[in-house]
Amino acid sequence: MKISTLFVMIILASSPLSAVIPAAASDYTLDVFGNANMDETVDETDIAYVEGIIDGTNEATELADANYDGNIDAQDIDQIEKIIVGSADSITVIDSANRTVTVSLPVKAAAGLHTSPCREFCMLGVEDRVVAVTSYIFDDPLMYPRLLDKVDIGTIYEPNFEAIAEANPDLLVTTPGTYLDSVLETVEPMGITVVSLDLAKPFRYDEELALLGMIMGEEERARGFVDWRSSTMDLIKERTASLGEDKACVFTTSISNVWKGETEFAPGLLSSHMIIENGGAEDISSGYSSGQKFEMEWILDQDPDALVLASYNTEDGLGYTPTDDGQAAISWQRVIESNTLGKTRAAEEGRVLIMSYYGTASGGQDPLGAAYLAKWLYPDLFEDMDPAELHREYLEDWMEIPYQGVYVYP
Repeated sequence: MKISTLFVMIILASSPLSAVIPAAASDYTLDVFGNANMDETVDETDIAYVEGIIDGTNEATELADANYDGNIDAQDIDQIEKIIVGSADSITVIDSANRTVTVSLPVKAAAGLHTSPCREFCMLGVEDRVVAVTSYIFDDPLMYPRLLDKVDIGTIYEPNFEAIAEANPDLLVTTPGTYLDSVLETVEPMGITVVSLDLAKPFRYDEELALLGMIMGEEERARGFVDWRSSTMDLIKERTASLGEDKACVFTTSISNVWKGETEFAPGLLSSHMIIENGGAEDISSGYSSGQKFEMEWILDQDPDALVLASYNTEDGLGYTPTDDGQAAISWQRVIESNTLGKTRAAEEGRVLIMSYYGTASGGQDPLGAAYLAKWLYPDLFEDMDPAELHREYLEDWMEIPYQGVYVYP
């Protein structure tokens, strides 16, 4: 694949937003009771919409019942007003497991049973109100220095219920899915409110972060981060839209599969987290089931222009901890010389990129991964974009920790 210099003209256009309509022009609906017009926030337009429901001029919506008492009346307007000014003593939300949960406010003691909410607690700047965190935080101490004095409550796979009881948080954030029921059965009888948010995948990240921000009283910072994240994603999308058939075809998998000597490769999380697509490339595994594995013969037949390998361990030389790219270079060379993926044209031409999953893909980090990939694939198109500087902004301005680490190689 040859990429020529492209000249891109970006035309910015703006359009007015409707004031009070059930389906707003946002990308998501904030699932908070009080969001009467079903847009991405709770504001004065929701008061106007509830007034219209009471007057009979607007249709009732599920979230218009702000105080969740089964009626839509003036008391809901009172609740919306309290939500807006931050004086509500509780809010009712629909979490990512489609559970309706009432959370008492303010949350004075929070806990996270997986890495993603713990990371976002840091990004929202509420570490002083966090009392317990997942064990995984202690595997990456430099990344989470302000969480190291919190109670270790295990993982979603093996929760330490005794430690959870000892920490006694007001709120426990865990994941939707297989392990949720056992957590609910044990934790809710303790009087602890459980909210299920993934906060790791791109599909609902913005709305989940906005919801967590509202619960923790940091809605403005959450929305600021969503805007920052979107600005990079939108730029890449606009500039790569003109590539058409010239988009690079990429295969992605975990680098650990190479180390294991496997001859069948499953797409890595970079694929499911849409890093390849958001980076302006075509994912050759797109359209197949998430559990699909691809034999080397199939990969060779597809003849991808590039290989992108996800690393989940600092032993590969990537992540926040490494201070130089020496080990990453060794890992890259091992891929190039492997008797599996090393046989592809992409490897023979050195078109292999290793990316640290934790730092370029998980949750709100995905614009960083997309930026690194887009810059690597299309350097002429993104001559003015510096992914390392974006990463510096993320770590210093949002996570409030020093910039360091190795996140891609080469």
